[in-house]
Amino acid sequence: MDRLTVYSLFFFGFGVWAFFWGFKRLRRKRLIENTPTSTIRGLALGLVELIGKPKKEKLLKSPLTKTDCVLYHYTVERYEQRGKSSQWVLVTQGDSFYCPFWIDDGTGQILVFPKDAELIMPIDYEFVNGIFTAIPSNLIEFMQNNGISYQGFLGKYKMRFREWYITEYDNVYVLGTANKPGDFRSNHQENLLKRLNELKNDPNFMKEIDQDKDGNISQQEWGAAVTKVEEEVLQKELEENRKNDTTDVIISKVSKDKTFIISDQSQKDLQHKLGMQATLGVFGGGILALAMIYIFLISLRIF
Repeated sequence: MDRLTVYSLFFFGFGVWAFFWGFKRLRRKRLIENTPTSTIRGLALGLVELIGKPKKEKLLKSPLTKTDCVLYHYTVERYEQRGKSSQWVLVTQGDSFYCPFWIDDGTGQILVFPKDAELIMPIDYEFVNGIFTAIPSNLIEFMQNNGISYQGFLGKYKMRFREWYITEYDNVYVLGTANKPGDFRSNHQENLLKRLNELKNDPNFMKEIDQDKDGNISQQEWGAAVTKVEEEVLQKELEENRKNDTTDVIISKVSKDKTFIISDQSQKDLQHKLGMQATLGVFGGGILALAMIYIFLISLRIF
């Protein structure tokens, strides 16, 4: 099989994928258009759309920029040569999806549990090092604390750092399912602090979170540990409250096929972005797939 045939089959597959991805974005756009915005005071169980201010009793620190926020997601990539091509390869990623936050729309507050949410947000921070751009000290510290290599025999690797976050000053858009997992607002912070105090006296735990093994627990290491512990505490609380069948309502993803979107963009901007993606995917992917079929047939000398 010659190179032209291989390339045509590859881009045909990509075109088909883009075509169906575009339809998926179109369904997202139409769902947002057809779902009325609810107030927290008047919402009913089921799929709801909310817009408000995010709140959290204790703000998180985003791992890369140390920004105070209620939600974050980050990726670290390395530019690598693979055969005759080069590409960005994911080194590590992380998020705070196990840490819930509140949304306040002026009529009330409701808890949002971001696990498995689809973030549709612009990148808040991006850095790529180069020949004349050194890696900032905060990113070097992050990589050292997380055991990420950034230097080789020929010098520093080309790295790309990206971070998305929602701060308490942003407006947040949420499209998810209102359901009844239980009332744990009053107990969650108390349970978390109690568990952290217990673990502070556990030498094995403190040794485990000392990622760089220097005998000291850095702010980054402790922040990662708190996120992990809050995940464990939250899961336990959710399980217990579901058994008790209490009446409080939270927004979360209840099943794999249910839509759950969190964004710091306006509803109008979100619809515009999804519309552009749908157009590009459906028409661009369809045209690419048809063109590759034509090229493939030419390579087989059918035309």
